[in-house]
Amino acid sequence: MSGLIKADASDRRLVRAAWTAAGALLAIGLLVGARTELDYRRQAARQVEVQADILAASASAALAFDDRQALREYVDGLRVNPSLASAAIYDASGRAVVTIYRERAGPPPARAGVVGTRADGRRIRVLRPVAERGERLGTVYMETAPESWADMLSRHAGLGLLTVMAFLLLSVVTAAAAQLQARAAQLILANARLREEMDARGKAEEALRQSQKMEALGQLTGGIAHDFNNLLQVVHGAFELIRRRPEDAVKVAAWSVNGLQAAERGASLTRQLLAFSRSQKLELRPFVVGGLIGDMRELLTRTLGSEIALAVDLGDGETPVLSDRTQLELAVLNLAINARDAMPEGGLLTLTTKIVSVAAGDPLLEAGEYVELSVVDTGVGMSPAVMERAFDPFFTTKGVGKGTGLGLSQVYGVARQAGGAARIAAGLGGGTVVSLFLRSSTATPEGPQAPSPQPAVLAPAEGRTVLVVDDEAPVRDLVCETLRMLGYRVLEADSGAQALAILETEAPNLMLCDFAMPVMNGAELALLARRRRPDMPIVFASGHADTAAVEAALGGQAQILRKPFNLETLAETLARLLG
Repeated sequence: MSGLIKADASDRRLVRAAWTAAGALLAIGLLVGARTELDYRRQAARQVEVQADILAASASAALAFDDRQALREYVDGLRVNPSLASAAIYDASGRAVVTIYRERAGPPPARAGVVGTRADGRRIRVLRPVAERGERLGTVYMETAPESWADMLSRHAGLGLLTVMAFLLLSVVTAAAAQLQARAAQLILANARLREEMDARGKAEEALRQSQKMEALGQLTGGIAHDFNNLLQVVHGAFELIRRRPEDAVKVAAWSVNGLQAAERGASLTRQLLAFSRSQKLELRPFVVGGLIGDMRELLTRTLGSEIALAVDLGDGETPVLSDRTQLELAVLNLAINARDAMPEGGLLTLTTKIVSVAAGDPLLEAGEYVELSVVDTGVGMSPAVMERAFDPFFTTKGVGKGTGLGLSQVYGVARQAGGAARIAAGLGGGTVVSLFLRSSTATPEGPQAPSPQPAVLAPAEGRTVLVVDDEAPVRDLVCETLRMLGYRVLEADSGAQALAILETEAPNLMLCDFAMPVMNGAELALLARRRRPDMPIVFASGHADTAAVEAALGGQAQILRKPFNLETLAETLARLLG
């Protein structure tokens, strides 16, 4: 749009310049015309003056001897001049001796006037003295006929023609500029509408992309419910056994370990589901594709169901790629779901990773080393026509309401984002092979942290005060008991309002608050608490999917503990913030 505005301003400047040039041309034309007319009149007057001087010289002797016949001959000789309207010779007393004049011109004055040259409109009048040896004998008078308008216009015809042509050219330039300005205005409006349509299209695509992820989650519902029920069964059974046999320390320890492990698996699965469901920015980080597939194996097994076998062959070693881990997980999940739908009678899904070298000349891939991730199924396969359009956005062969057509386009986008490409081919024994080529990276992959052998960090002997804010009483009681066991003095609040009231009378060293609370959430509480205690560290204990509001509450420096967290994580976080 800025380019169109600049073009419109340029057109206006061009029109102004054209008008300025036309005005200057007109002014110059008038000046040149006036100068030409002045020169012409001076030349005409000079010609009449010369004729008058000749007549005065010729008539001097005739006036001296009063030879009127000679005077008449001198004056009659002037009739051959077509521009002469009248002429006369006066004696010394100023009376006309001889006069001539044309029919349409009036007679000369009866008496001689003042000697000199006068221009009266388009006429020129000249009076010259007649003298002999210093004695004035009389006066001669000559008057020209008015110049016709045709002669005057013909004299200035060239200049007038140039002026008319200049104004015609100016009118053409003005009309063209007006059309350009109108066209520019139309383009500005069209560009504005296009931007609005692009914004609307972007929002629609984002909504469809989000719905596609939610569709994938819907496909997981059955397997996830089964998985969570198994985890809850382990946790419930462990607590039930501990409640019935609290005196058996060895078995209580074993049961508690089983329950904690089940809780950790449930927390991991929850984090993975939240990562799938939330809208998030792309985060390019180095990781090993084989490790990602290994972490997803249980999730993929639940997704595929019992009728489809899953085989994994990981050959990429420790070679990392630079991509968004969550988006690649979603891409693999989409491919698995597509493969499952292509095998309604059951079959085999094989995931393989390997290192491949691409030579120069590939139409999409630069020469170098890539990690090839292949998803191979034994399903019904694709026709060549479907393969050609498989990666197109919104293209789907599924029925209405069964797909958005964004699954494979998202897979292709993830591959391109990682510096690679995605390709589809037919399997050797039928089915389909979808291969993702991900550019290898030299960055060090992020690996899981090894458990610290150090014991939990406890609060100093003199103790520090922690304000715990959570609307869920069981969660709040458990956190408070944990903090007291670590040696902290604990203040409790079940709402943001109660926490603010406590801050009016108490000065805790740290506030640990939940994010999702009624009336006043954790972010709103943090903003108000910072006004009262600007130096007090604030930690959010949250299992919420969207962390943008949490991070914005503390200017992008929020300390977040993901629920569920263990005692060591809680202790280390508080000890680090409190020093």
